[in-house]
Amino acid sequence: MTNTAWRVALGVVTSSAFFWGVAGAVDLGLERTRNGYALPDGGEWYNLATFGGFIVAYFSTASLTDTAADRHIALIPAVGAWFGVASCLLMGQQTRHWVAAVTAALIGSALLLIFHRRNRTGRAGQSAHAPS
Repeated sequence: MTNTAWRVALGVVTSSAFFWGVAGAVDLGLERTRNGYALPDGGEWYNLATFGGFIVAYFSTASLTDTAADRHIALIPAVGAWFGVASCLLMGQQTRHWVAAVTAALIGSALLLIFHRRNRTGRAGQSAHAPS
């Protein structure tokens, strides 16, 4: 595997971990503490997955902006978001699970649509300025 393939794989796994952590936080719910709100006991893995997954996914995806994978860069967080949809609905079927699943699905779909539109606009602008 090339270096780019490893970065894509790392981005997909950590983006999926981020959305899995969010799904776990939705499943556990928040409890009131004297400092605000926090996950109840047993939510440490979800905290780690959420924060660690976001940071690593962000940097692995950002490192791909100058490579050949630039066309498909939006697929990385979109795959993670759809993994989060499945995780959330596997953890429960209550209203909060459905709201979180729909939100993650909208995020994943919006990323693809925005990037697709931006990519089409960029190609159209390049072909208009291409020498004949």
